[in-house]
Amino acid sequence: MEVAEVAVKKALGLGATEVEVYTQKTKNVRVEFDEKIQSLKTTESLGIGLRVALGRKIATCATSILDEKEISEIATRTVKIAKVAPEDPHWKHMNKKFGKSSAQEYYDKALEDLEHKEIIEKLIPAIDLMKNYDKRVKPTRGILNVSTSNVSILNNYSESSERRESNIEVWMRTKAKEANMESTGNEHQEAKFWKETKFEELAEKAAEKAVKFLKAKPVSSGQMAVVIRNQIFANIFGWILNGPITAEWVQKGRSPLANKVGTQIATEDLSIADDGLMPKGWRTKPFDDEGHPTQRTPIIEKGVLKSYIYDNYTAIKDDVESTGNAFRAFYWAGPQPAPTNLILKAGKASPEEIIQDTKKGVFVEETIGEWLSNPVSGNLNATISHGYLIENGELTQPIKGAVISGNFYELLKDGIEVIGNDLRNSAHCYSPTVKFTKLTLAGQE
Repeated sequence: MEVAEVAVKKALGLGATEVEVYTQKTKNVRVEFDEKIQSLKTTESLGIGLRVALGRKIATCATSILDEKEISEIATRTVKIAKVAPEDPHWKHMNKKFGKSSAQEYYDKALEDLEHKEIIEKLIPAIDLMKNYDKRVKPTRGILNVSTSNVSILNNYSESSERRESNIEVWMRTKAKEANMESTGNEHQEAKFWKETKFEELAEKAAEKAVKFLKAKPVSSGQMAVVIRNQIFANIFGWILNGPITAEWVQKGRSPLANKVGTQIATEDLSIADDGLMPKGWRTKPFDDEGHPTQRTPIIEKGVLKSYIYDNYTAIKDDVESTGNAFRAFYWAGPQPAPTNLILKAGKASPEEIIQDTKKGVFVEETIGEWLSNPVSGNLNATISHGYLIENGELTQPIKGAVISGNFYELLKDGIEVIGNDLRNSAHCYSPTVKFTKLTLAGQE
């Protein structure tokens, strides 16, 4: 914070009207493994991002050298750039509302003392489980990332705000072979706390999935009921909605949700909120990357669009208050609005009940290619890599290869039949299992 204060004073002394300093220190432990641990690396970084305004002229610079001379030079350079930058007619001021929300359980202090030995001792049994699950199965690739970060934000309007965060993500893949048949099984988990990681459970599911799908078959094309597993639909709906619900997309004319606040855009059974206060949420934090307190923001309530999400800049343009959603991808990047924890509210039916109530359909266990879906048009496109036929309320034949398609926004309004009660996350997006009345499957003719 001493160098941050130097940067602020230097830039103001050179004529800047506003100065903001974003400092980030990170530590990441990355483990790569297959049938054994292949590598274990620890990396640390420390950097500072400087943003200055000269009236309505804005400039940013960054450095990873945090001594007083370098900070003074970076402040000088940023002010020089701002002087020749074009004016932004929408610029008014940087964030003036600093503070902390009531967010809890977003940092695992135990990770400060986590040793490599402890990581290995917890990971090895999971690797052995995959190796010994079935002679046809072997682990082919796995990645574990354990990261902690310290973030501080200071501008000329306030004292500094500081926070600590932690994140753990693990992904495992297995492959099964029998005669001329092959299949894979993937599982992943994202968590905030080390004690909540479930390596052996993930390993068993990945191995089990690989075996079950050895005899997976293509499915015929057609329209039918489709049940999408919680973690998979979390990934799909997050991919499509992450951008359109931001005020930045709306203001740039990219969002199909523009001018629809107060409009019924989904079934009354559907509610989605962005919750920066969610205990143990993947992106839970007390303040955003401009120092503004986080909050819970209803996005869709009983099918009605209630709000977009804002950072300081987009909020000023719409003459509203920031929702505390400023995010920086890296310390050298400027802030942009993005979701914290995007949550589709759970219903009452269990996945088992949803399947039992389905006479004929498909259960989607895994997909690939959902990133080909179009958030602007709403065109949903995802290939089922792992799925099951549902016949008379039971999961039967494993299937693969069919492409599910439809218009996502139309499906939200008219296509959802049941929302499950089994909330689970894929990174910062949370969803229960969801049943669609009818989706188009492009499979085997």
